[in-house]
Amino acid sequence: MNFRRIRAIIHKDFIEALRNKTILIAIFLPLAASLSLAVIDSAQRPQFFQIGITGEASYPMGIFLMASAGDNLHITPYDGVAEGTEAVKQGKADALILAESEGQFRVYADGTNPLAYLSLKELLETLLSAYVGRPSEPVLELVLVNEGQASTSVLPLWLTITTVMIGVMILSGSFSEEKEKGTLDNIRISPTADGEILISKGISGALLILLVSFAMLLLNGVSFHGKGMLLGCILLLALGAISFTSIGLLIGLLTKTQSAARAISTIVYFPLIYPAMAADIAPSTQHLAKVLPSFYLYRGLREILNYQSPITTIKPDIIGLVIFAIIFFGATLLGYRAVLHRDS
Repeated sequence: MNFRRIRAIIHKDFIEALRNKTILIAIFLPLAASLSLAVIDSAQRPQFFQIGITGEASYPMGIFLMASAGDNLHITPYDGVAEGTEAVKQGKADALILAESEGQFRVYADGTNPLAYLSLKELLETLLSAYVGRPSEPVLELVLVNEGQASTSVLPLWLTITTVMIGVMILSGSFSEEKEKGTLDNIRISPTADGEILISKGISGALLILLVSFAMLLLNGVSFHGKGMLLGCILLLALGAISFTSIGLLIGLLTKTQSAARAISTIVYFPLIYPAMAADIAPSTQHLAKVLPSFYLYRGLREILNYQSPITTIKPDIIGLVIFAIIFFGATLLGYRAVLHRDS
């Protein structure tokens, strides 16, 4: 294996990417969109909340909340405020309701997503006012446990979408374009080995994903509290890049034209971003999302960026991405050998 030839192919791919307007638009569109989130001040309305309850009057209140909004709330009792607020800090609950009396309530809400807690506050105010029968008077005191910015709260979603888009849609199209124009054939008749071509293409796609992702993190002012968080973020993005570039290469290998690769990658793209967009709607969607690698990438990035969790917390997500990376990379190797056998 000649690393000089691999480096030359990677350099060629980056130069071509800078000249390709379609690729530039696909890269900078989510980058710009992530920046625009910093000025959004309208509330987002999630459909499902994890709510903890504690206090002497929590039992009848919990029964009322489940009866009134069982489709929107999942109620979990906690032994005390310390245990409940810790669950909120770790992202296991969206809020904790302390009910020491039936007339006043203190709500410890997760503030990592400013676009979400406003909707939660409005929902709880309506329900608790109806519970005590005082709709015109404030009945709850809101305390933010984790405070965050809108840009950071939605950044895991944009990073996941960007990783899938570059790996699956852009790489498959550019690879098929080289096959269609004969550029790949010119490289293959050179001293470059076939394995070096595949590795070079994969590294180019993975590096492009990492560069755009860290540019997005830098422009949004994300800071990592400790080397463990930074290492966890790098591992998640790198494993995600390997998984999705492998899918993109496989699509490019098995299609003969650029238009066919674009069509197939578009079909594959939307199911892959589903976990990042719908995993928080309800528990049932989380179980469905676990069969796709984007779920583990999104969940791990959310733990790191929103809750500053240690690397041990995202261990299941790293393991999940490792498994998917091995599966998709192996499938790409098999597909590459099949194409070589077919063309020989």
